[in-house]
Amino acid sequence: MYGFLIAAHNVLAWLVLGVGAMVLVKGATRKGAWDAGDSSWVRRLTLLVHLQLVAGLALWFVSPTVALARATMGETMKDSALRRLVVEHPTLMIAAVIVATITSVRVRKAEPATVKSTRALVGAAITLVLVAAVIPWARLITSWTT
Repeated sequence: MYGFLIAAHNVLAWLVLGVGAMVLVKGATRKGAWDAGDSSWVRRLTLLVHLQLVAGLALWFVSPTVALARATMGETMKDSALRRLVVEHPTLMIAAVIVATITSVRVRKAEPATVKSTRALVGAAITLVLVAAVIPWARLITSWTT
């Protein structure tokens, strides 16, 4: 179960980054021509970050490393790597999910195309900054190269 979840979590991370980049490009280049197809990319990003959250929460409960760290939270908070994994990573990822969800709703409810594209651009940028800030890049890249 753990192996499947970590693999799914890694694949979803790359998908979030890729779809998020696509939303950024569309938001920056489709100012006056934003259409339903462009909005579907925002919904895809939102769906992916929600799936990422579900996989991450499952990992939070089945990961042997996280389970050990949660059992000794006092020591975990003193160890920057463990604190990042157990506290900072989930907290900022939950914030990214909230921003992506709000962005999706605000893009859907916006009227002129220019407002939709601006909201998509800003929301996706904030979402990606939050995600990129706490991705364990070395572990994510290593999982695909070894």
